[in-house]
Amino acid sequence: MLQNLEPWAMPSWKQLVVSTAADEWTAVFTQGSDIGTANVVGTRLDCLNIRTSHQPHLTHDGKIVSYGSTALWIHSGARHIRSIQASYQSRWLWTLFGDPQPFEDLDKYTAKKIPDRFTLASLNEYCRALGIERDNSGFYGSNGLLVEEDTSSWTSKPGDKLSREHLT
Repeated sequence: MLQNLEPWAMPSWKQLVVSTAADEWTAVFTQGSDIGTANVVGTRLDCLNIRTSHQPHLTHDGKIVSYGSTALWIHSGARHIRSIQASYQSRWLWTLFGDPQPFEDLDKYTAKKIPDRFTLASLNEYCRALGIERDNSGFYGSNGLLVEEDTSSWTSKPGDKLSREHLT
């Protein structure tokens, strides 16, 4: 189903809404860079909203092709509860906002290397503590709703580069 989000894009213009095995969660996937859809829906429904992101830090021939980042944002309606993020901008940055949650392993946050403070394994572990099996394809339903923005009026037309091509 995720192939419907191709091509990878920034800015993104497609979102895929999918049911999950947990009745209290609905998953929203985007094709690259959209950060607003889940937040807007969570705010309007006044419900708990968990947004996650992970992309490996990749270089090819000395050039960065993917800026690494692992992040978790927790909102309740419009209220920002917690953010945890290790990301590479022009250097590695560590960001924490809000009160620690009971499931967090705070000792990991003292690691010397910023990417080691919050890993993909940690992100998936935290999500499991919230009832989200982020890394289990069986957690997601087989049906979804694809929402596409009309891009006909965009001055810069979206690209057609597939996700796997974006990382090479």
